[in-house]
Amino acid sequence: MPAAAWAQSAPAKSASAPLTLRATCDAQRQPAMLHVQIANTSDQPRAVIVGFNAANGQTHVVDSIEIIGIRPATGANEQYVYVNPKYALAKGPQWIVSLAPGATHDIDLPVSDFTSSLTFFTLDPAAVGGTRLVFEGRPSATKATAVWTGTIETVLEPCK
Repeated sequence: MPAAAWAQSAPAKSASAPLTLRATCDAQRQPAMLHVQIANTSDQPRAVIVGFNAANGQTHVVDSIEIIGIRPATGANEQYVYVNPKYALAKGPQWIVSLAPGATHDIDLPVSDFTSSLTFFTLDPAAVGGTRLVFEGRPSATKATAVWTGTIETVLEPCK
């Protein structure tokens, strides 16, 4: 059963970010899954770049989410980037999600697809508690598409 409590966002760069980030970790599923929700808390429509569309145009690939943990040995941050192994080398046009005021967008990501940029080990579900989930809203490749840019994050509870 997934954890019942949602972690609330704490915007990293802007105290007035129009989006919030929530997440739960479900260790009962195989593989363990992180359920991520991006919510538009403003009264204006927003669009965000979540990743890219793989070459076939049917597959959305996330590349804007990472987890930051603290290395026990040194106390330094350890960055775990989300890499879908099936599409690790794929490229494609930006995947833009439009959010009406009050709307949410949900994504399920296997915890094992988060890979340390330092050690290249995958994230263990037992180590999720206390880490920070970060969403980075990146600028659009074209000026014609207005998207929200900035960073929002939330602290994750342990997987349940």
